[in-house]
Amino acid sequence: MTSNQDNQNLVRATLHGTFWLYAATYSGKILVFISTVILARLLIQEDFGLAGYALIVISFLEVLSDLGIGSAVIYHRDDPTILNTAFWLNVATGIVLFGLTWLIAPVAAQFFQDPRIVPMTRCLGLTFPITAVGNIHSALLRKNLTFKRKFVPDITKSFGKGVLSVVLALMGYGAWSLVVGQVFGTVVAVIALWWAMPWRPAWQFDRRRARPLLTYGVNIVAVNGLGTFINQVDYLVVGRVLGAAALGVYTLAFRIPELLVKEFCANAGQVIFPAYAKIRDDQAALSQGFLITMRYMSLITVPVALGLAAVSRPLVLTFFTDKWSEAIPVLSAIAIYTLIRSLTFNIGDVYKAQGRPDILTRLSLVKAAMLAPALWWAAVAVGTITAVAWTQVVIAFIAGLINLAVAARMLNTPLSILFRTFWPSIAAGLVMAVAARGLVEQMAGAPAVWQLLAGVLVGAVVYSAILWFWQRDVILQA
Repeated sequence: MTSNQDNQNLVRATLHGTFWLYAATYSGKILVFISTVILARLLIQEDFGLAGYALIVISFLEVLSDLGIGSAVIYHRDDPTILNTAFWLNVATGIVLFGLTWLIAPVAAQFFQDPRIVPMTRCLGLTFPITAVGNIHSALLRKNLTFKRKFVPDITKSFGKGVLSVVLALMGYGAWSLVVGQVFGTVVAVIALWWAMPWRPAWQFDRRRARPLLTYGVNIVAVNGLGTFINQVDYLVVGRVLGAAALGVYTLAFRIPELLVKEFCANAGQVIFPAYAKIRDDQAALSQGFLITMRYMSLITVPVALGLAAVSRPLVLTFFTDKWSEAIPVLSAIAIYTLIRSLTFNIGDVYKAQGRPDILTRLSLVKAAMLAPALWWAAVAVGTITAVAWTQVVIAFIAGLINLAVAARMLNTPLSILFRTFWPSIAAGLVMAVAARGLVEQMAGAPAVWQLLAGVLVGAVVYSAILWFWQRDVILQA
């Protein structure tokens, strides 16, 4: 088979995998969105905040959940001994993390000044040993780009979590409905993974094979640890300084941008990283692949993010009611934040594919050093969650410029070419946002749902028309 045929087969497998991944993701996320809308009407702000406290603790420990072994399995060549060793490393890690969660829960309660989160945090700790049993199965599905098989586990998790959470909320369990639903969703997802991936572990552990897994994984853990800190430090600050109710509003405001933009990028990474890893020895192909990825991802993330910012008010009022009106300005800021993140989100997959996750570690350290004090100042000096959200935007912009500069140098690609790759999307998106926001303002006296529908429709038409006349070749190629 020729090299060209290999590349064509890789492209087909990548596109096929992408289709099924997004079919699963957005089918599941629709279910999550529906359950969130229902739960927002059934629960109070403090319920979301209490569950948020526990989830913050779990998110930090989750960094160690597979020691980066899942990425290492994708990176290394197939070897049954490596797979078995990786599985038992994961199981042992999951058990240890559950024990750590049990011990850390009272400390977290003291930090957030709320003892109610101790049993909630310990309950969520069960997700570690449960998830560990399915980590290698998930990694193998990703490695082989067989995302069609992953459809059922992803849908099952979202459906199971959403349904049980709503049922428990209707029964009056408050914040516990969110916690128990999360654990139940994890259980059914792992069962479905074992059904979808026929690989079964053997009673085999090779310490010599464990070393390369851990050596590669340690940098992934460092990157993920810093990434988790960067992604969760705002929750830490809001929860500690402004309280559970403020954290509940901030958490809800994050839901939709996270669902439509951040999740899109994260799931793209599940396909992009294995694809990049297969062409890691061809820098020209890797550079070209990265530019193509940036171009087409920005065509989607830019209008979605700017559109959310433009229609944030009618969106919140339509789906969550005026009980959550404090989330409106936060949603606008977070939409811009996720837009900036989306433009540089998958740069890390290039570094990982070339065996250089250490670059991500250094860049994450720089961002963390800027972010933590800035967010603390916003929460203490200004004292609003809106200030915290806009501080996120400023730091993301600065860190994004640094990240693009490093990527341009590593790929031997001029920075100007990177900017030109997503500039059409940005320009068209800004015009679209102005048109949508202007229409919403003109319809201020109309019901929120009509404002939302009109804003979305006009935004879609304006954005599509601009790109069709300006970037028709790109649209047709896509």
